[in-house]
This record gives sequence, C-alpha cells and structure tokens, in this order.
Amino acid sequence: MTTEPLLRLYHTGIIVDSLDKAMAAMGDALRLDWAPPLTSTVPLECPDGVVGREVRFAYSLQGPHFVELLEQIDPAPYVNVTGGRRVHHLGYYTDDLRAAAASLEAKGYRRELNGVAADGGIGRATFHYNPESPGMWIELVSHEVAEEIDGWIAEAAAAKNVPYVSPFA
Repeated sequence: MTTEPLLRLYHTGIIVDSLDKAMAAMGDALRLDWAPPLTSTVPLECPDGVVGREVRFAYSLQGPHFVELLEQIDPAPYVNVTGGRRVHHLGYYTDDLRAAAASLEAKGYRRELNGVAADGGIGRATFHYNPESPGMWIELVSHEVAEEIDGWIAEAAAAKNVPYVSPFA
C-alpha cells in the first residue's frame, strides 16, 4: 500500500495590481491585518526554461486559512502557462514536495512551474494545473518554505498582538 504525501490547505493566493492598495482595501473591509510585505526573486522553471521573476507579497495574520496577496513585478514565468490571473492558486503545505508533485501529476495536474533545487530537481514550491479546474493552480510548498512563512507570520502577528495559529503544526 502506497502512502500519499501530506497535503494541508493553508492559503489562497490572489493576484493584485497594487499590493499596498489591496492590503488597505481588504484589510479595512475584511478586518485583516497583514504581515509586512516581502519580495521574492527566486527563479522558476517554466516552459521557456529557468527564468527570473520578482513578486511582492503579503499574508493575512488572521488564519488559518490565510489570504496571500501577490503583486507581480516581473511576471515572466507566468506569461506562457495556463491559468488565471486573479484568484491564482490554492496553497498546500507538503512534507515531501517531490512525492506530492509526482502524485498530482499522476492525477492529471501537470506541473507548469517549479523552484529549482541545487541538484537540478524541483525545490521549494511547484505549481500544477488541471484543465478541469480552469483558471486556478495548485501550489505545493516544501517544509523549508513553510518554516519561513510560519516564522514571518508569527513574528508579525506577535508585533501586532494578533493571536496566531500555525497551519503547519
């Protein structure tokens, strides 16, 4: 009997035109506080090869289930792949990124983007797409990424006296 890798839903990612404006509008309307924005420049492998990308993002402090807002500064990896531009992805934590990615691929979710590990294999995160769920990707994040996100949100929540419940525990 094969054991499936752990998958735990913990956030929904939404693409926005202006991170600052979206944080203000959604924060006020939905009573959300935000972790300080971060910028990521981790390259992604896509149909055009490994390309740089730059994205600025923030997570809600209230959760779990967290809201992630993303402002794509350099959307180059996303230009030639299938999927939506606004409600962008459901984000899952996994304890075995490579096995979870292979499992999704075997179930018809093609891998369209992934981080690149030092050994050339997939690393940090993957994005998968299935035409039966048009417009939305499934993001898998590794335990390394989960630890980074967990620390970042926990620290920001503590600074604002917002109770924090880790989705990764």
